[in-house]
Amino acid sequence: MIVRVTFVALLTLYPFAVYFGIQFLPVSFFGTLLALIVALRFVFTKPGERRSVMPVVLLLFLYAIGAAIYGKAQALLYYPALMNLTLSVLFAASVRNGDPILLRIVRARQIPMSKYGPAYLTRLTGLWSVFFFLNALVSLWTTTLTLEAWTLYNGLVAYILVAVLFAVEFLFRRHYKKRMGVG
Repeated sequence: MIVRVTFVALLTLYPFAVYFGIQFLPVSFFGTLLALIVALRFVFTKPGERRSVMPVVLLLFLYAIGAAIYGKAQALLYYPALMNLTLSVLFAASVRNGDPILLRIVRARQIPMSKYGPAYLTRLTGLWSVFFFLNALVSLWTTTLTLEAWTLYNGLVAYILVAVLFAVEFLFRRHYKKRMGVG
């Protein structure tokens, strides 16, 4: 758990590292560092999960290596858009395949749910897919703006939007459960 949180924290700080770091270090350093973090994240992935995360890890690793080789700061800016687009595709594909990611998480954690739970979690997984897609579009758009605007959106605003969606969903879920008579 600590390892997972550490990697999430490192990748969350990526926009700030790029913003402050490219003034002092070559772009290839950040591409190489990102590739190293992605590779280490894979190494610390549970053996049973490795097969399912391999396509995402490979995509992100190749992106990072490409950015390091290309060596221009612009190449570093696409990581948040790529990450959001990848999450959108994963969430959408899980709904399409009939095994929504959020439902899998609830089942894996053995959280009790009512008969309404699977349908609710399917719709919620779809909502997150749309959110990640829209976030990818905005993130991609920010690559055409100043580095400051890119950093502000991808390092702060995007995370605030995630928190707002979590909070709104939490409040809605409470209302939904009450309306459905679920304790």
